[in-house]
Amino acid sequence: MSTFTKSALIATVLATASIMASAAIAPTTRIGAQGEKLVTLQDGATLHIYKNGTMAEENAFGRPTVVTPGQQLHEQNGTTITMNGDEVGRLSMEKFQQNHR
Repeated sequence: MSTFTKSALIATVLATASIMASAAIAPTTRIGAQGEKLVTLQDGATLHIYKNGTMAEENAFGRPTVVTPGQQLHEQNGTTITMNGDEVGRLSMEKFQQNHR
């Protein structure tokens, strides 16, 4: 194997590792349209955390789901969050308003 081929192979491996590492540490939290904090969960669902501390969950398909207050939810990075309240009605209304503007 020539020196150029070895260098190209090493550069490719390092670039791939860099891309994979940046994806692994990508933030799992962002801000929603209503100012709420959106957290991506391990199962693909999204947890909405409102400013007053209450929460609502939408499944991986974007549908609001009922979650029992006190239930343990797991972020993509492994952090555990305890469900506080269940604002499924609020989230349903927000989704309805977004889809009918």
